[in-house]
Amino acid sequence: MPGVDALASVLNGANAPYMADMYARWVSNPASVDSSFGELFSLLNDEARGVLEDASGASWAPRKFEVGDPEPVVAKPAGKGAAVSGASPEQVRSAALDSLRALMMIRAYRVRGHLEAQLDPLGLQ
Repeated sequence: MPGVDALASVLNGANAPYMADMYARWVSNPASVDSSFGELFSLLNDEARGVLEDASGASWAPRKFEVGDPEPVVAKPAGKGAAVSGASPEQVRSAALDSLRALMMIRAYRVRGHLEAQLDPLGLQ
C-alpha cells in the first residue's frame, strides 16, 4: 500500500507528534482533517496504528509535544508614551569611557603581555 509507505517516511523526528495529533483528530472526527490525511489514515493497518500510538506516548503520560506555534509567548510592550527610566548623558559617557578603558587594557595585555611573561619559571636558563 503506497499510503503506508508514505506515512512511514514522514513519521520521524518532529513530524511524529504532528502525525499522531492528526490521527487522533481523524479518529474522533474524520471531517476535521484534510481529505488527503483521511485517505492516508483509512489505508492504515493495525501495525501502523500501533506506531502512531507509540509516537504519541503512553495513554496515561502527559503529552510532551504540542502542535502549534513553536515561538514562545512574549509579553506585550507597554503602551505608547510609557515612561522609560533612562540614564543621563553624563552617565552614558562615563560608562562608555569605562568600557573603552577596559578594552584598551585587554588589548595592551594581548599585544605586549608576552614581553613581561616569565618563560622560564624554574630558572633553568
